[in-house]
Amino acid sequence: MAEVPVAEVPQAEKEELFCAYAAMILKDSELEISEDNINTLVKAAGGEVDSFFASLFAKICKGKDLDGMLTFGGGGGGGAAVAAAGGGGDAGAAAAAPEKKEEKVEEEEEEDDMEFDLFG
Repeated sequence: MAEVPVAEVPQAEKEELFCAYAAMILKDSELEISEDNINTLVKAAGGEVDSFFASLFAKICKGKDLDGMLTFGGGGGGGAAVAAAGGGGDAGAAAAAPEKKEEKVEEEEEEDDMEFDLFG
């Protein structure tokens, strides 16, 4: 999280962070991610969340591959971080370059197939 004073963080965001961190701790400890366990961890940390937050996070995490989400990121922005991290070695950069070229070729071919000229 960016350097923001705790007093300026909205309460809903604090509650979401409490539950997210509790779920990650439970996963790392190989314990069940349940509403009760999330509430127990939040209270042990001195936090307080609305009753629906713990239940919501427990339901969201049930049956999900949390290891995969934590490793590769849960959102659409995760790909950029992985590509940036892999760019440190020559092999990673070499592997990334051909993929970009192939995508550009495919895009050009798709444009040719459209037979549409904006200025013609």
